[in-house]
Amino acid sequence: MKKKLLCALLCAALLTPAALAAGSFPAVNAYPGFSDVDQGSWYYTSVKQCYETGLMKGTGTDRFSPQGTMTVAECAAIAARLREAVTGEPIPSATPLAGQTRLWYQDYVDYLTVNAVAVPEPTKNATRQEFFDLLSAVTPASELAPINAITALPDTSDPSLLAFYNAGILTGVDKYGTFHAAGELTRAEVATMVARIADPALRQPFIPQEAPTVSTPGADTVMTVNGRSVSRELLEHMICMIAYDMDYQLSASSGQRLDWNQTYNIGAPAPYILSAAQTEAVYQTLAEAVAEELGCPMDQLAQQLTPNPSQETLQTYAKQYGLLRAKHILCPDPDTAQAVLDGLEAVPTLDQFDALLQVFGQDPGMAQNPDGYLFSSGEMVPEFEKGTQALAIGEYSKEPVQSQFGYHIIWRLDPAGHPDLIAALRQEVLDQLLTSLAQQAQVTVNEAALAAIDVPTVYNAFLSTLSASS
Repeated sequence: MKKKLLCALLCAALLTPAALAAGSFPAVNAYPGFSDVDQGSWYYTSVKQCYETGLMKGTGTDRFSPQGTMTVAECAAIAARLREAVTGEPIPSATPLAGQTRLWYQDYVDYLTVNAVAVPEPTKNATRQEFFDLLSAVTPASELAPINAITALPDTSDPSLLAFYNAGILTGVDKYGTFHAAGELTRAEVATMVARIADPALRQPFIPQEAPTVSTPGADTVMTVNGRSVSRELLEHMICMIAYDMDYQLSASSGQRLDWNQTYNIGAPAPYILSAAQTEAVYQTLAEAVAEELGCPMDQLAQQLTPNPSQETLQTYAKQYGLLRAKHILCPDPDTAQAVLDGLEAVPTLDQFDALLQVFGQDPGMAQNPDGYLFSSGEMVPEFEKGTQALAIGEYSKEPVQSQFGYHIIWRLDPAGHPDLIAALRQEVLDQLLTSLAQQAQVTVNEAALAAIDVPTVYNAFLSTLSASS
């Protein structure tokens, strides 16, 4: 996801790519389309280019898995295909001896090794540095005509890396051009780099912005995140939200209020809440930075990152979390349930089900959830969950399902069609991006300012404000 964000930021049309020959990479396949690669996605053109030139393949029937990670062996296969295309030297296919099983990647590794290209630990996930080392070893200087003039990067001055940046093949992981050698890659990121080698028209003019220097925290600054200040006001807001949620959960579950002298299996509440608030403040600050760079409001950031997820993507997401979706007509007795079933037998359609729901349904939650319930295991009474699982999507229960609440006639629906699922998927993509950015962020803490915050006092003042406004 990170590259989805950063490609949008780094494609500044400041220089015109030089016209380079791409005859080494003719099309050899007709692009079939992948169900998980939408035409509007940032990586669509790159995936199409890589497939057509035979440099990358799919991961199974109708799928490319753009967010999947890459192993060293998979990167080696791409490097071998690149070298084969550039040099014309075919990759030999060794015939296994009787009773011998050759690993799928052995031909690629042997081909590279014979040509003095090292392939370390094929089965491990590849880092950005390991993938670059393979690319650099098989990409001749003739394919690296410069279109940029970059002399330094925030985390490396390696001339071979600079050559790929100046050729418009690499742009880094942020607007400063940071390479992040130890980071892993997604298949979409790999496709983007490889496609830029194969088709110079895809290469990116890029002028890195100057990386900010981390300033000395001021009196109101409790932290800095990549040089951006986190104010005491923001951190105290996070403290109040986290403490309020704990207070509410305790009250709902046990009727007790938050007690600063208890431990609740987390240690003393104040340090725990302060630490959690710091984490939330880091995420908030990173999200604000991303929204600024994308030029969108904070409340539209998740949608901006995942504008149009495909049905297959949504179905995969629902399956991953074991999500079910169903409507039901809750009846008070078996006779009413049978009347509903008789009506459905006469007209077995969802429209008829909805009409019967309006007449017979006893669950007020259905009016609040007109698209049906979207739920995971354990969220509904066991009988309702099992009754839903027993149905195929588009089927309804032919016998009433009895629970402590009454008699249910259930219609199972496709979870991918529920509007809440899109929102959940978008939020997860955003959370994954922020988690990745947080792992790489430079966070500096103003210990003196942090020590001056008294968590119970901050929260009690917040409660007083609530009481005064009510």
